[in-house]
Amino acid sequence: MCAWPDWMPQFADTSLIKTDVCDVLMNGRGLIYIRNMTELMQRALYSLSQHVQTYLHEEHIITRPGASVGIWMSFLLPAAIILSTYSCHNVTELYKTAATLSLGLLGTSVVFVTKPCNCKMYEYVLTIPPVFTYMLLYFYNGIGVWFSIAGGFASYSCSEAVILLLDVTPKCLTYGEASVLTQSLILFLFTTAINLVNTLHTVPMQCVDTATVILQVGLFGVLLICAAAYMFPNFRKPMPFYALTLAMVFGFVVPFLHILLQASPVLWILQLLVANMPRIWLVIYWVVCSGLAVLAVNVQIQGQQQASTVIRKYFHILAVAVFIPGLIRECCFLYLASGVVLALITALELLRVIRMPPLGEVLQAGFTVYADEKDAGTLALTPIYLLAGCSLPLWLYPSICLEEIYAGQHLLPLMSGLLTVGIGDTAASVFGTWIGKTKWEGTKKTKEGTFASIICQMILILMLVYLGHMPCSGVVLIRSLFAVTVTSVLEAKTDQVDNLALPLVMYMLLLPFPRTI
Repeated sequence: MCAWPDWMPQFADTSLIKTDVCDVLMNGRGLIYIRNMTELMQRALYSLSQHVQTYLHEEHIITRPGASVGIWMSFLLPAAIILSTYSCHNVTELYKTAATLSLGLLGTSVVFVTKPCNCKMYEYVLTIPPVFTYMLLYFYNGIGVWFSIAGGFASYSCSEAVILLLDVTPKCLTYGEASVLTQSLILFLFTTAINLVNTLHTVPMQCVDTATVILQVGLFGVLLICAAAYMFPNFRKPMPFYALTLAMVFGFVVPFLHILLQASPVLWILQLLVANMPRIWLVIYWVVCSGLAVLAVNVQIQGQQQASTVIRKYFHILAVAVFIPGLIRECCFLYLASGVVLALITALELLRVIRMPPLGEVLQAGFTVYADEKDAGTLALTPIYLLAGCSLPLWLYPSICLEEIYAGQHLLPLMSGLLTVGIGDTAASVFGTWIGKTKWEGTKKTKEGTFASIICQMILILMLVYLGHMPCSGVVLIRSLFAVTVTSVLEAKTDQVDNLALPLVMYMLLLPFPRTI
């Protein structure tokens, strides 16, 4: 007999569930009904969180201190990909395949967080999402039996992979944050394998498709280096490490890309770089911004003072300054550059963790002065979160829709990361520190900071509308205000990494309706 989770009886004892909704609304008790339903959902979410927390404690998993498990974050990435598929018509077959796998990952997450305690049937229930995923991949997506089996296995192993990640990175992540990273890795590896096999038969012609192949092979090479350094201590020594790096770059990445693209990837990137003068000026502008970032880090290290929250937000402003021109004028180039920077930051973090000379100690000094309360573990994930927060909408949006960005109607969801992380989070922090007096219940965040966050984000949206980069529509402005308000309040209330959570939430809220495409 299965023992159901503690939160299940609460639904059975709730009379509001049995009440006719229309009758409630007609009798003027609609707000009371909504309030009670909200409280019911909060109690259920709290009970589920306690259930997962108990499981993690029993497994001796140490999550990030001062934060809840964040089970709601485990649903964000799969939901964002699935909604993107329905929001844009004519998405690529590869994206549809990613959406199918996302459905399996979502199902596995739901089964894991709601699993009954000491239930022998759980192992059988856990097989439902992967079997369903396999059937969809094979019969609907038609990707072949082996890839379908791999997709089903990836869905099945997702929860175990999350626990493994938490185990090897103590104090670095919450359950929700680990879920997002694990799901991202699974989706990346799965779509990379399929895309590279397809590229062997069909050479990509569009800019975004070629950039995707380059990024997939390059990032996969970086992951292999990280895995080798983790599994084999000998590769943490300078000579073996740099020999491995050179072999990976010139023995695998570059030759393999040459085979896939039937051209030199280095020459393709250089041609893209100097294709026109505006792009050259954009690169110079990015180099200047990068120099300012390095200068800021160096000044802080020389001063040997811990960076305040306001000082750390300086990098958020720089991110906005870097991303907006590229997003508006050079979307494909920005897409490629963001992936290259992700690989670079990952490589630098590896150098810091294993103290690899000559940069290891310098990077550690930078980490020491810029670390905050969320960097309690070994890994410095804040720079990766900042880049991912700004880039996630660009990485998630169906590539075939990128050509329509310049029409304006698709720019708004791609701005999700810049609005929430670059503008909203920065405004909330700065104004909350300067003039904040009224705190949200149970948090250190202030209502004045939240209000400033909403105002600043709407100002940027109105500026883009005024400059003609977005359509001047009442529906667009109302949806924008709603999305900005929801994410600003969420930023004030959540204890999860907002750079990771907020862009995904706003992205889903700002996706265009299917009928507008």
